[in-house]
Amino acid sequence: MLKIYNVGPLFTEAEVKQRKYEGKQLRAVLEKNQVDYELFNPIDMPLNNQKDVKASDIYHADYERLNKADVVFFDLSNEDSGSCVALGIIMEKKLAGKKIQVYPIFHDIRLSRNSLSGLESSCGFNSMVVGILSGNDIPVYSSFEDAFYQFCSDFQLDCLKLVEIQHADLLSAYQCFMSFEKDEHGFMNDAYGMSLESFALFVKKCELESQAIGLEEWKVPQTVYLLMDHQKAVGIFKLRHYLNDTLRQGAGHIGYGIVNQYRGQGYATRGLKLVLEKCQEFGIHEVYLSVDKDNVASLKVQLACNAIIDHEDDQKYYTRIYLS
Repeated sequence: MLKIYNVGPLFTEAEVKQRKYEGKQLRAVLEKNQVDYELFNPIDMPLNNQKDVKASDIYHADYERLNKADVVFFDLSNEDSGSCVALGIIMEKKLAGKKIQVYPIFHDIRLSRNSLSGLESSCGFNSMVVGILSGNDIPVYSSFEDAFYQFCSDFQLDCLKLVEIQHADLLSAYQCFMSFEKDEHGFMNDAYGMSLESFALFVKKCELESQAIGLEEWKVPQTVYLLMDHQKAVGIFKLRHYLNDTLRQGAGHIGYGIVNQYRGQGYATRGLKLVLEKCQEFGIHEVYLSVDKDNVASLKVQLACNAIIDHEDDQKYYTRIYLS
């Protein structure tokens, strides 16, 4: 069992919200990868819901779990004294030979705008805290996301996710779309050749179309997703919420493309499985797809996701995936 401890202060609404977010992200990826784990997140500590809790009770509960931890995330940004004590306890155990993976986080914008870079800059961080990390060659992360993605990489956890285009970083989305031709094996790039300014308007149009606002008569609502691996966009998936006659006889519910440099690495199959989960959220239980006959790789992707070939014509196979 992988035992994870998430250390951080809980003194403001923002800190409480952040701890809840971190716990949600960690649980999601661990459960997705079917990892046997125990996560101790301070926001979930039973003592938080009790009155007249003694400091010694909190200490004993924390110390017990720190002793068992295999992985520890530390939010050290405001140098909360309790978090710093926990870091000291963990480092003593680590230096004594216990195998513990440590992910310290300092998210402070001042770190990147001083003459001395990183934690050695004059931002007021305690030298003992900085020194115990830098002196033992422990990487420091500027955000929970950076630490989280490194954790996933270290433990070989699949943390692919779908991000609706309007919620993605605009430049990353733009670069992803611009890596595709106008038509790649039937995957149509509607943003082909756009400037960044025009692409921003395109993103807004995608958002409205996903809400069935301003749709042309021949269109149906469609959500456009970027497939994200850590912080890089590796593909595009389009999900039509329902079919009209044209789509039913043609493209179907889902269109997708993987950025050329990431092809052949399993992204299409894993991304399609994530989109099929979205299909169920939209109440789609019979998924229609199509694929050019010369696109053997894409056909294999669909078959790997339990597709069957329903029929064919001279150019395409038309496949169906039945969701339980």
